Amino acid sequence: MIEILICDDDGYITKNLSKHILDRIMSKNLNASVKSFLNGDSLLNYLQKDISKKRMILLDIEMENKDGLTVAKYIRNVLNDYTTEIIFVTGTNGYERALFEVRPSGFIPKPINYDYLYSTLNRVYNLLNIEYEYFTYYQFGTEKSIRLNDIVYFESMSRKIELTTVEYTDWFYEKMGSLKHQLIKHPQFVLCHRSFIINCKHIIRKDGANLIMTNDSSIPISNKKLKSVEEALIQFM
Repeated sequence: MIEILICDDDGYITKNLSKHILDRIMSKNLNASVKSFLNGDSLLNYLQKDISKKRMILLDIEMENKDGLTVAKYIRNVLNDYTTEIIFVTGTNGYERALFEVRPSGFIPKPINYDYLYSTLNRVYNLLNIEYEYFTYYQFGTEKSIRLNDIVYFESMSRKIELTTVEYTDWFYEKMGSLKHQLIKHPQFVLCHRSFIINCKHIIRKDGANLIMTNDSSIPISNKKLKSVEEALIQFM
């Protein structure tokens, strides 16, 4: 079950969003539920009760008292929750740079275009459903597996691939081209340099010609890969 949480201090908007999203859940037979909040504090109090659930949050930026950016930073930096997908709802442009560090999954402009809303919800719903998909590799004939969402990046080192996850580092023998082919159906994995494949879900920000990841690693972006990385950032950030 995926929780879709709506947080906006405008009761009309939360009611309208809830109705349209519930209709979408029913028509598409999605395994999801909807809950609404009128301020950031009530949302955060709810999240702190259980941070293990699969969730996406439609979060208004321009809320009074505690704005959406403050709420998002709390989710990422205090709750240490980098798996909840945050979609910002905003009637103002120009926030993209400031919001980059909280790794949003999208932006819904106001007034809301519901076709665009449904497209965004579908993309993020599919992202959340890969949480329990695994990447399998072999080391000295022993099969090992790691959840895709727990992979931060792969690095090619001579004949080996070094695998960095949220908890540990491991390695296996593989060519970078073969690894890229294995990951082709998972668009959040992007070749940003001939030696690196990164998981876009673990990018915190772009710093010049480097990507800063959730484990504080700095990964280079080659000039040839800059365009594909920027396209991925638009999709996943």
